[in-house]
Amino acid sequence: MIYGNIDNHSMLDAYHPVLRKAIRYLAGTDFSQMDFGVCQPDADFKIQVIDHITKEHGVARAEYHNLRLDIHFSITGNETVYYRNPASDIVIAEDALEERDVAFLESLDDEIAFPLDKGDYVIFFPQELHRPGCARGEIAKVKKIVVKIDMDRLN
Repeated sequence: MIYGNIDNHSMLDAYHPVLRKAIRYLAGTDFSQMDFGVCQPDADFKIQVIDHITKEHGVARAEYHNLRLDIHFSITGNETVYYRNPASDIVIAEDALEERDVAFLESLDDEIAFPLDKGDYVIFFPQELHRPGCARGEIAKVKKIVVKIDMDRLN
């Protein structure tokens, strides 16, 4: 997992070239007029433009992926995303790994909270357990981008 802000480029050179390209795309794109949905602005990654209402921690679903990493990038509003190291004690509530590369989990303990405000991003690698879309205090409307990168692009 990597946590950062789009305006802080101090560690960007340490990232894989595909991650650098995705972060630079996020930094250089005006998403205010972009329609919601999925598009592929580059051969190395897809993006989802998402407009959602945050949920209470216990309502938002925890998930993980096997084949792709996620970059969650906040455009407007604020949310909290939770992270937990992969573990063998997880219970899968919905397995859509074959169809959509996502498994949703029953519950998680010992999660670490990361606030996402405008310009913040968090990168979740395959098998890293995460719970996006959680309210930070009050329920809020959020616009964010989720970048999807196939791990074979990083080899």
